[in-house]
Order: sequence, then C-alpha cells, then structure tokens
Amino acid sequence: MPVFALCAMSLEDHISMAQRHVRHGERHIARQHERIARLRTNRLPTVDALRFLSLLEEVHALQREHLSRLLSKSVGSKAVSELSAKTQVAKGGRDAISIPDPIVRLALELEQELNNVKLKWLTAKPPKGKLH
Repeated sequence: MPVFALCAMSLEDHISMAQRHVRHGERHIARQHERIARLRTNRLPTVDALRFLSLLEEVHALQREHLSRLLSKSVGSKAVSELSAKTQVAKGGRDAISIPDPIVRLALELEQELNNVKLKWLTAKPPKGKLH
C-alpha cells in the first residue's frame, strides 16, 4: 500500500500541481473514450473499460473540486494583511494542504483496478493462430 506523504509545499505549488492533475485527467479520460470507441468498433467487450472510465471521471471530478478549493484559498490568502504575510514568512511561508479522504480512497481504488488489469494481461493466454 502506498504511503501518501505531505511535504511542505507552497499554496502556489499545490495549485500548479492540481492544475497539472486536472489537465492530465482530461487527457486520460479522452484516451479512454477513444479506447472504448475502438472496442465497440471491433465489437469487443467494453464493461471493464467503462468501469475504468467511471473511476477516471470520479477521480477527475474530485481533482477539479480540490483545485477549486485551492484557488479559493489562494484568493483569500491574497487578501491577508501585511502582518499575516510576515507571520507566514516567519513560519517558513508554507501552507500545509491535506489530501481529501475521497481522493485518497479513489486513488487506492484506481491503483487496485490498474493492478487487476495488469494481472489479467500478465496471466492471459496468447491467442491461437498467427500473430501479425
């Protein structure tokens, strides 16, 4: 089981990382839609691919919510007084950001699903006949 360690990152760093996660999530979802379309074109089963897409979309929704909260916090922190800003600098100028439980839960489910898919591929028997 992976360990999720929180490091001392600035709020801007967290926002940048969350934006990157949202962009990557959008690409993953688009590629999964393409895979599903190819499966359907070839009249292959799509149940697992659709379940995986559902997980991707759920994680993506949580990532967008997390980014939204970070951006709201950023707007609020810009309104902080000069005294508060000096206090933050004295404390190291870093904000501790916790990862919401639903994101951790979905990340673990996604990791398990990926491991299951990987295991299926590793244990699958090769098709009979010639390979192209």
